[in-house]
Amino acid sequence: MTRVRVSTTWLAAGLLAALASWPWVVAPLAAQTVNGIVRETDGGPLISGGFISLLNAADEAVQADFTAADGAFSLRAPGPGTYRIQVKRIGYTDWVTEPYQLTAGQRLALTIEVPPRPVQLGDIRVAVTSSCLDDPSQGAELSTVWEEARKALETAVWAEDRGEVTFTLTEYQRTLEPESLATLESESRTRRHVRLPPFRSLPASRLEDAGYAIVTPDSSTFYAPDATVLLSPEFRDTHCFGLRRDVVEDESMLGITFRPRDSRDVVEIEGTLWLAEESAALRRVQVQYRNVPLPLRARRALVGADLTFDRLPDGPFYVRDWWIRFPIGGRSRRIGRAGLSTPPAAILVGYRQVGGTVSDAFVGGVSFEVGEGVVAGLVRDSASGEPLAGADVVIRDWDDAAAFAPRPDPSSTPFSAITDETGAFQIAGLPDGTWAVSVDHPQLRAAGVRLNESRVVVDDRTSDPVELWTPSSDTLFERVCPGESPRGSAGAVVGFAREADTGIPAPNVEVEVVWRVRRLQGSGRSAIVSEQSEYAGGESDERGRFAICGVPLGEPVLLRPRGADEGVELELVTRLAWRDVFVPEDQSVEGRRDFR
Repeated sequence: MTRVRVSTTWLAAGLLAALASWPWVVAPLAAQTVNGIVRETDGGPLISGGFISLLNAADEAVQADFTAADGAFSLRAPGPGTYRIQVKRIGYTDWVTEPYQLTAGQRLALTIEVPPRPVQLGDIRVAVTSSCLDDPSQGAELSTVWEEARKALETAVWAEDRGEVTFTLTEYQRTLEPESLATLESESRTRRHVRLPPFRSLPASRLEDAGYAIVTPDSSTFYAPDATVLLSPEFRDTHCFGLRRDVVEDESMLGITFRPRDSRDVVEIEGTLWLAEESAALRRVQVQYRNVPLPLRARRALVGADLTFDRLPDGPFYVRDWWIRFPIGGRSRRIGRAGLSTPPAAILVGYRQVGGTVSDAFVGGVSFEVGEGVVAGLVRDSASGEPLAGADVVIRDWDDAAAFAPRPDPSSTPFSAITDETGAFQIAGLPDGTWAVSVDHPQLRAAGVRLNESRVVVDDRTSDPVELWTPSSDTLFERVCPGESPRGSAGAVVGFAREADTGIPAPNVEVEVVWRVRRLQGSGRSAIVSEQSEYAGGESDERGRFAICGVPLGEPVLLRPRGADEGVELELVTRLAWRDVFVPEDQSVEGRRDFR
């Protein structure tokens, strides 16, 4: 379960299902043990990655693990008694052995043969109906799909309880433009050897009482379901379930839908657990929030969460990528017909998206790559030669780039990352093939520049390191100020006009650069030197961007909203400088807008 709290500092968010130990992290031999191998019947292949449990006389699992690559397993019984062994595999029906009697100190060696009975999700008929079942185990079709989802979720819970794996986690946050969802600001951080789970969240019983979000004028806390909650009786008691079929990211999938069973006054969730039809593997959980108080102009469909599942080799399922998106509200002063100000109203100023990606896991100091292929590299600023932090890096199929298909937005694609303070990025989960890499950054957007995509090849889960550079300041200057001489004595300042209280870009704000010049007036003995102010200005566009040309090089200048007493002091040492202007509330367009 994830908890996200909105504040002016780093937004901590954690929504990672647990990684787990491998079968070769074997429990030490104890008084009563069951060892052996698992294979298919009639001398069939050995079964690796099977989730094997030791059941007591009450059919309760007292110990569990995964079978190794050679089908081997080792389970320890808590005491003498009657036990059975259960074998679960994704995409196959479960198998339980006959009872075995274990005496004190006995070491039982077994060869367990499991009949291969595949689960054919593609044969399941999905009826178009508005009915919603009270339990996912009801109905033949729904219960078949739920059983496969439940297996994957149980392995995630089991792995979290073991807590023997650490991993590398890259977390990010993005501020998104309210209409296009373009990234306005972004930052990221990478933590290594993080033990599961990285963040604790509310138990299912408290979510049932308090809901999945707490929204106040000053902050918001959002929650989303992890494996423990999805398996809990509280979740089943407050939701009903159904089935749907669709193609998600070019893969045929079956979805277990869930929605609130009753109308309640707390924030609830609805969504879909997606399973691949061919393999029956859990792929994604998509969530939308209901009963969320939204600011004006916010779109309810954009407020939600998305989890991408993967599986460790011969091990448990875990969440490889995840994000949660929620609106950011600001206060807008309304002006009535008589010119009187009415109480401020909450109005949408953007969306905040927080998320994370798991790139590798560590067991006993040994590193194991997770997901599929990885692309890693650096982004540098050509003007300064320094690393460029906060850049959006997006990867898509090379054929789509060659066909000039629209580029995906970083907030809506799993193959994206944000460069850290060293300019580094890493994107995992890429199948072998040829890919296109693109870079975007607020500085580039302020200059109205979009870089060409670069080609990268993933082969055998790896690729050559990627080093990407922004255009030079002279190149950007020619783009921003096409009528100016690139060899003259003037440059340009580009940036965003931002609301001072929220940092959100503000449109239609007049911005100016001011500097002092000395002029000789008169002649001879009557000549005097006077100082005068020179100005260059512009206006921010609908996305808050501005560009001011004709700014002298090597001279101290002041950048400010037009008419303001204070601003940002700077001096151009290259043709182009990036600076943002912060606009007080009474000067912003929203503060002056007539809402009649």
